[in-house]
Amino acid sequence: MARDGGCIIPGCSIPAGWTEIHHVAPAAEDGPTHTDNGVCLCWWHHHMLEISGWQIRMHHGKPQVRAPEWLDPHSGWRDASKAPTTMKDTLIKRLG
Repeated sequence: MARDGGCIIPGCSIPAGWTEIHHVAPAAEDGPTHTDNGVCLCWWHHHMLEISGWQIRMHHGKPQVRAPEWLDPHSGWRDASKAPTTMKDTLIKRLG
């Protein structure tokens, strides 16, 4: 919750305390129950992930998302954290 800062889907404003943990590598496929394999998603995004087109992956221990093709046909992977400290670090890198 501290790393993600809330539901990691861009545009979703659900705070971390109201989210569910989603296994990026599914538990049914032996995905570990560990912070390196879990991300915060609101109830709606968690239960609609498979049909919404959003994709989630872990990259060096940090979640990344890719928008569905119907929303952004040229979308690439982007960092997904909304935590204030992570956002500050990202801005410093871009400006620096």
